[in-house]
Amino acid sequence: MTRRTAWGTYTRITAALRQRITDGTYATGSCLPSEAALCAEFGVARTTVRRALSTLQDEALITVRPGVGRCVQDDAAQPRTRSEHIAANLRHQIETGRFQPGDPLPSEAQLSRRYGVSRSTARTALKALEAAGLVTCVHGKGRYVRQDVPR
Repeated sequence: MTRRTAWGTYTRITAALRQRITDGTYATGSCLPSEAALCAEFGVARTTVRRALSTLQDEALITVRPGVGRCVQDDAAQPRTRSEHIAANLRHQIETGRFQPGDPLPSEAQLSRRYGVSRSTARTALKALEAAGLVTCVHGKGRYVRQDVPR
């Protein structure tokens, strides 16, 4: 059995759609193109597109409206949970250059002390940054800002 798409293709699709949401290509409240249209645009299988859309939904950037489709959240920029707040804060620090490519991020323990949350909450925030393609995890070492993060 051969793979039809490169490993991690969904992360590139997620990044492209995230960029379109943040730059206003897909305005707040507007619906994204259909799964079929996205499959055709990116030349991938439906499961790949669904995985990318699921990631955006997990990040609370889009919501599913039954009978309508997937739409950009009205309050997408507002973090709702403590882990989303931590992730948004770290994302801001990465985007503004406080954390440079290759820099280590604070550990789960450091984040849990700094924000007064459980390690599980801190871990969820760090995993959201990994899913967003901003951070890479080196097992046993920690999490680092990716070298290829756009500025």
